[in-house]
Amino acid sequence: MSGGHVDELLIDHLRGDLDAGERARVEAHLADCAACRAARASYARLVGALARTGPPAPPIHWGAYRAELRERLERRGAGRAARGWLGRPVPALVAAALVAALVVAGMPGLRAPGAPDPLALDGTILASRLDMIARLDVVQDLDLLEDFNVISELDELPGPSKS
Repeated sequence: MSGGHVDELLIDHLRGDLDAGERARVEAHLADCAACRAARASYARLVGALARTGPPAPPIHWGAYRAELRERLERRGAGRAARGWLGRPVPALVAAALVAALVVAGMPGLRAPGAPDPLALDGTILASRLDMIARLDVVQDLDLLEDFNVISELDELPGPSKS
């Protein structure tokens, strides 16, 4: 409790949840402290407003809830056992079948007639790039000319200022 105030005990005091010693201490403090009395009155208005908002939720009987949940789980388990292995989802088998189908489809000689050969397509792309590699010396000369252009422009840059 900061500075002797009983702020954190005011709600419990309102609800009557304090033991006799704490209740007497809070009431003695409230008799002397106008700020805490005002805070308690504000809490009382707030609790009253909340009480008027609607009926409280019915209390939960946790034993009955657990029994109902256990019964539902047992029924679900019995239903699965009755269906057997075929009634369960088998994503691993589906994935394995898909992989097998893709492997078979990608094997040479099993392509559909008229379908392009993927290796021939890669060769065509490589051949189109070989033309550029054959002219590599021209490309390198262009890079060198660009470097010369940058070097020649260095003379036109302003020199260091002399202060």
